[in-house]
Amino acid sequence: MAASSDQQAVWARVGRLCENHGCVLSTLGVFVAVAFRCAVAVSPHSGEATPPMFGDYEAQRHWMEITTALPALEWYENTTDNDLLYWGLDYPPLTAYHSLTLGQVGHALVPECFALSASRGHESVACKLFMRASVVLSDLLVYLPGCACAVGGFAHEKETSAARTAALLSLWLLPPLVLIDHGHFQYNGVCFGLCLAAAGCVARGRVLLGSVLFTSGLLFKQIALYYAPAFFFGILAHCLQRGPRGLLPAVWRVGVTGAVVLATASAIFSPWLLGPWLLTEGARPQAGALGAAGQVLRRMFPFGRGLYEDKVANVWCSISVVVKLHRLLQPERVPLACAGVTLAALLPTCACCLRTGASTADGGSRPSPAAFAAALAASAFAFFLFAFQVHEKAILFPCVAACLLPLALGPQRRPAWAPALLCHLVLACNFSMFPLVVKDKLIKVYAAQCLALVALCEALPAPGALRAAFRGCYVLAVLLHCVHALVAPPARYPDAWTLLITGSSCGYFVLCLGALTVAQLRGVFDHGWQGRGQKEE
Repeated sequence: MAASSDQQAVWARVGRLCENHGCVLSTLGVFVAVAFRCAVAVSPHSGEATPPMFGDYEAQRHWMEITTALPALEWYENTTDNDLLYWGLDYPPLTAYHSLTLGQVGHALVPECFALSASRGHESVACKLFMRASVVLSDLLVYLPGCACAVGGFAHEKETSAARTAALLSLWLLPPLVLIDHGHFQYNGVCFGLCLAAAGCVARGRVLLGSVLFTSGLLFKQIALYYAPAFFFGILAHCLQRGPRGLLPAVWRVGVTGAVVLATASAIFSPWLLGPWLLTEGARPQAGALGAAGQVLRRMFPFGRGLYEDKVANVWCSISVVVKLHRLLQPERVPLACAGVTLAALLPTCACCLRTGASTADGGSRPSPAAFAAALAASAFAFFLFAFQVHEKAILFPCVAACLLPLALGPQRRPAWAPALLCHLVLACNFSMFPLVVKDKLIKVYAAQCLALVALCEALPAPGALRAAFRGCYVLAVLLHCVHALVAPPARYPDAWTLLITGSSCGYFVLCLGALTVAQLRGVFDHGWQGRGQKEE
């Protein structure tokens, strides 16, 4: 009890410091976030010096090479200059535009790194510096502002500066995201920046701007579909509940929102929708505009790849030792079965966004931002656990969404142990990616992050039962790491120790989804912002 009182006193002093110097701490946080990313960036990247395909670093570099050398209509087509079997572009058009922009800058600085065909596997120091710097710059321009928008959108008007600063730093310094983007090498921060900005806008009732931003995030990285059900119900709740009651006004708001989404998607797809008609007859693709756009969609959703990639902490991989879904069902039915289970898992939580919230002066009602934040996390967990074609990096989506939950609950309903529980969840997300960490030789970065998260979990206040559960998880994780490192797996089951790590992580995430669903159904997240004013479109 004394230790708990001491912890509360320490965090009370930290809170007062944040109240008095919140702006200074936030500015300092930007520099710390950049320094953290740069420190991780000196580690090996995915596929480093590993021909013939190398890894995700090479994929991103190759996309810059392709987009700067070829016209847009050839980016997703198999041609003499664009072999789709060698890291063919399979992300949406906004990623391609991002690659084009960075590739144009790269051509001016290190042209040998992006020479068509001749630059495959190029890993010079200058090229690595440019590529690493491009991820940091992308985070500065998109991810960090997107986090600030989300924090501003979900924070109660009476929220403390300490809680706002803590939420901002938890997103800016999120270890699993930094490990993947700046160690493994990807640009997930751009997608998350757009999605977080969209979530902040929807939380404040700015659904049209939120729709534009989320559609952009989805067309940067299609895995943002993990958030799509939550955005659908969250935006629908605003369309149905806010403003004057009645069917026609609600239908009008839904129609306008749908039109905005379609217009945004059409603008992003315009080179493939309009490009074939602007070409001369001899150069025009025989398939026309729909065929060109359809090829992009086929590249975005390659259902032939399989149920999951590598060893991932989801249900289908965890039960594969006993139950193999792809053997029980015909191949074409596996994606449908996964979709059905995923929708069943997320629907109860997401549908709760439609509950009537606080009344407004004009006779409407205000949906709960806390319920929307819970729906984002639950939807992402459901997709990660049950969806088709899941990668271990996909755990970033529920992890990022969960960072919004303590803030969204508001100062009156947020339990004192919420930050500790969030910190432990982030630690579990890091742990679940351990097989990828081993593959990419990121053990040192991973170990430093885990030790820092354990120290923070121990420093944050938590009741005795929760603290005991945390420590039990630490012991189990250490044992699994020791077994993985020191004991040879059975010859018949070479992936046994890896599956123990991913399987235990899967069990943890199933409990998280179950707890979120129960809490949402019981109305824990329904009363976050009673009496708060919102600016509405």
